[in-house]
Amino acid sequence: MFIGLEKQLVKRPVQNRSVVECPTEDKTVPYSDVATAAASVALEHGLGGLTFRLVAEHLGTSDRMVVYYLPTKEALVRSAAESLSVELFALLGDAFGNRRRSSAQLLATAWRTLATPEADRIFSVFWEIVGLASRSVLYNELSTSVMQTWLDWLAALTTGNAAEVQQRNALLVMAQLDGLLLLRRTLGPEAADVAAKALLKT
Repeated sequence: MFIGLEKQLVKRPVQNRSVVECPTEDKTVPYSDVATAAASVALEHGLGGLTFRLVAEHLGTSDRMVVYYLPTKEALVRSAAESLSVELFALLGDAFGNRRRSSAQLLATAWRTLATPEADRIFSVFWEIVGLASRSVLYNELSTSVMQTWLDWLAALTTGNAAEVQQRNALLVMAQLDGLLLLRRTLGPEAADVAAKALLKT
């Protein structure tokens, strides 16, 4: 279901390095572990608190092992955002499968999946990205990439007899979901649930 997702996300600007080439005096770890650790640190400390040291401590290795794969703070942030995007879409994929749904069905299924503490943690990082988008080229690129991937994914699952209709339906669901998630983040789960129930009755 997620074939091609990695091509839609903003890619990390690092070389494809083998773990065999890593500094031998440090604990050797594969890139996938570094990326996962960066995401874990971002969930705990936010992207603003994401540092080489914290990622290294999470892995039990040295800073330079992390720098080997992700040589700049920008690369570190991109890697964490990419990993969290994949994690989020995996959650949604488990709930949706491949069956197309109406806009109302999409909203109901997505809200049941996203209105959870697990999804809250991931969206706290995404809200940070969106909040910084107006002040940073990096965060603007990341927010645009995440939102476009989110839109394309919804469009592939919504009903409609033409791509234009599917895109329109996806935009509608996306606007409703993002609004509900913002309510959940700011006014709390109870307020968001009230709004969700009202939307799903219309």
